[in-house]
This record gives sequence, C-alpha cells and structure tokens, in this order.
Amino acid sequence: MIASRLFLSLVVLQALTGTVVPLICLAFVSPVFGRRSVVRFPEELRRLLYLGSAVLVQIGVFSTRWNVVIGGQLFSKSLRGLTVYKMALTGMEGLFASLVLLAAPFVLLYIFVKLLPPWKEISSAEIPERAADD
Repeated sequence: MIASRLFLSLVVLQALTGTVVPLICLAFVSPVFGRRSVVRFPEELRRLLYLGSAVLVQIGVFSTRWNVVIGGQLFSKSLRGLTVYKMALTGMEGLFASLVLLAAPFVLLYIFVKLLPPWKEISSAEIPERAADD
C-alpha cells in the first residue's frame, strides 16, 4: 500500500513535504542555542521561510489526518468491505467546508492582530531622523 496507493499522501506529502523539508528549512534559518543561524538570511526572507515552513507543516498535518481518518473509513475491520471516497464540493465534508476551516485560523489571527496588536506602536516622534549624507 505504501509503495502504490499511499505513496503520494504518506511519503511525499506527509513525510517529506510536511516533516523533512520544514525541519531542514528551520535548521538553516533559526538560531541554534542562542547563537546565530547557520546561514545568514535577511529578516524578511527569514520570516517568509518561517511562514513557508508553517504552511508545509500544516499540509503534513492535513495529510496525516487524511491518511488516518479517510484510510480508517475505507478499510473495514474484516478487510472484506472496501469503499471508495470521492470528495464533494459542497456539504459538511466537502471541499468548500474544508477550505473555510483551513482559512479560519488565518482570518482570526488577522482580526486579533488588528484588535490587540502584539507589538508596540511607534509614533512618528520616536522615529529617528536619518542623516542627510545617508
């Protein structure tokens, strides 16, 4: 099963894309034991790599859920009944409901950041003036 039917969802999506690639990416970007990171990246690129790693881990988690939940529903305990799952576009288990659930944490994070900003707001008086020769 792993070499045939589950290769894409288990090996490629869950193991490689959802686990190995983010770990390697974070190992190069993140500081280790208070020291500087292995490779020096600009701040914006480092944040983008953090975001990419988080998205890849999320893909791995959803792939794990797919393999466990859908896989558990496809095989009966006696292995005599094998069913087929075809995802619908609408309904409680459909693609649209899944996309709404996937987007909900990001929408909530945006709302909470706007309502309760996690950083100190800087006024224009606190911003230092740049020298004319810069």
